[in-house]
Amino acid sequence: MPLNDPTHDQQQRQRRIDFDVLAPLTVVGVLLSIAAVVIVMLTMHSRSDNTAVAPAATDPAPAPAKLKADYTMPAFDPVTKPVTAGPKTFNLTATERNVKVGTKTYAMWMFNKTVPGPVLRVVVGDTVTVNITNASDSKMPHSVDFHASRLTLGGGHVQVAPGKSGTYTFTADYPGVFMYHCATSPVLHHIGMGMYGMLIVQPAAGFGAAMPEYAITQSELYASPNGINDNLPDAMAFNGIPNQYVDHPIKVAADSHARVFVLNAGPSEQSSFHVVGTIFDRALADGNPRNQTFGRQAIGIPTSGSTVVEMEFVGEGQFPFVTHQFNLAAKGAVGMFLAGDGKPGPGAIPSAKAGDNGHR
Repeated sequence: MPLNDPTHDQQQRQRRIDFDVLAPLTVVGVLLSIAAVVIVMLTMHSRSDNTAVAPAATDPAPAPAKLKADYTMPAFDPVTKPVTAGPKTFNLTATERNVKVGTKTYAMWMFNKTVPGPVLRVVVGDTVTVNITNASDSKMPHSVDFHASRLTLGGGHVQVAPGKSGTYTFTADYPGVFMYHCATSPVLHHIGMGMYGMLIVQPAAGFGAAMPEYAITQSELYASPNGINDNLPDAMAFNGIPNQYVDHPIKVAADSHARVFVLNAGPSEQSSFHVVGTIFDRALADGNPRNQTFGRQAIGIPTSGSTVVEMEFVGEGQFPFVTHQFNLAAKGAVGMFLAGDGKPGPGAIPSAKAGDNGHR
């Protein structure tokens, strides 16, 4: 064919046009195919437990089985009193139950069938012996780590199988308010399901002037393991039960002083502890008298951290206490001191109704 054949030139031009049009379409098609594969892969791996699942079907997933309660959480007495110096022995039993809290039921693991575990008190220099027993019907090992100890794993090296017991000893070297908790893996879940408590280590000379003392632990409640993993608490509580000191206020005398030991057990949320209508005359970070500040309005407490606060209730009336992180207060981290003949009325604690969550 001659090099200057017009028919040949026209065919070449048409091929170039076809390529210019079809090539981008081919690339787009490949990209769309890749995108489709990626979407399918993301769908199959989007679950937090890394279990592959097929794309959503048209039929709804079955609802999770409702827990049947086999135990009701008892009210927690916040009153605590000083102890004298000397060796101390504490017996802690780990149990696993489906616990009714208000009108809801949670799978919970506990020390001595209460959440938080019992408030323990010693004096600086005391020798502390811990006996831990794991109930025979437990499904897994448990342990206890005392933040006040100076031991390997805080005592958590003593892992106790179901139906077995263990023991260890430590010396309480520093004054303060310390957390204890189960140290069995995964620790996040053991704390999130209720295995924590407060140990008060008194200074040799005490915390100061004698006055009524109260122990309050802030914590989260979770209805599922995924909630624990993702830090999505279903409720918040002071001493294990949301709003319990709204329904049953802590009664104090008018124009009296009080000392409150506060622990934030978490396991994941911070606390901003505040008592409405008063000012903290003195606050001890982590409960150590060397860490004192004065005239405080709210105390930030990290997870596993603590404080001791002293205050005066001026006159009769209502003195609500909350975490000033109000999204958490609305979930149940609210209570009240009732001074003298003061009676709570409608709207006394605006966040309490919003924080019911079926727990009252």
